[in-house]
This record gives sequence, structure tokens and C-alpha cells, in this order.
Amino acid sequence: MDDDEDIHCPSCYARDFVKNGKVRKMQRFRCRPCGLNFVNDPKHRWPPSSKMLNLVLLQTGNQPEEIAEAARADRWLLEAKEHHPWFIRALAEHALVTVDQDKETMETALTRAWELYAFVTNRNPEHFYDSLASTLYLDMFKIGDTRFREELMEWLAAHSSSPNDSD
Repeated sequence: MDDDEDIHCPSCYARDFVKNGKVRKMQRFRCRPCGLNFVNDPKHRWPPSSKMLNLVLLQTGNQPEEIAEAARADRWLLEAKEHHPWFIRALAEHALVTVDQDKETMETALTRAWELYAFVTNRNPEHFYDSLASTLYLDMFKIGDTRFREELMEWLAAHSSSPNDSD
């Protein structure tokens, strides 16, 4: 599969996949580890970070001028409030950038990710922590490097409570 050496699963980044038919004349692949069906170079797909940036701009009052762009932004906002995978991935990417580029602590990176959640969705993240945190931390673990993973695991161990602990 020489032509396929740059292909990886967009969910788990594995390079272990099989061809799985075609969709819209594009080769589809199925990731063996996670089972995701994907195409290598999807057309008209916005990266999670671009969607997030557009939502931040929307929340700061920069309204799209065209109706189609406004409808897309409204759909993305709804998806963010429904915790779609792209939104969780964008939050995870934000935390990684905060640690890597801004040289912040894991505590600060996670706080900023939750603040970004609150800003974009206009919701209190505490109300959604139980349903969102495990998925967010798993995404962060998947896309982070070894050092980041170790820091995340240390932070989670230090901040998790056993069933016998009381708050």
C-alpha cells in the first residue's frame, strides 16, 4: 500500500486499516483498532480547530455576512452544545496547545479548556462535567505526546477520588 503510507485514522491516528468500498467516488477505509470508516482527504470538511475559531468569533459578535455561513455557524454551535466529537477534539487540541506553546501547567490547560467550553456554549461546564470530562481527557490522551500523557495521568491521579472519599 505505497500510496496509503500517509493515511491514518482521524480518530485514533492508527495506520492499521483496510479498504472498505467507496463513498462519493473516494476510497473509504476502515480502521482496524477503532472501527471508524473514513476517507483520506475528505472534501468540504472543516478541521475542529477552524470550527472552534469560527465559534469564538461568533461569540465575540462577529456575525457571518452570508446566510449559508450563518446557518453553518448555527449548526456548529448546536453541535458544540451536543458535545459532538469534533468539538471535544477541538477542546483537547486547545489544551495541548496551551501546555506545549504557552508552557502552562496541566491545571491551567484544563481550566482554559473548560473556560473555552463555557465561552462558546454559554453554559456552565460544571453541569456537563460528568458527561464530557472522560471523553475530553481520552481525546487529550490520544493526541498528546508521551510527556503530555504522563502529565495528564499524574493530574488525573492527583484529582480523582476513590468511592470511599468524600468531597
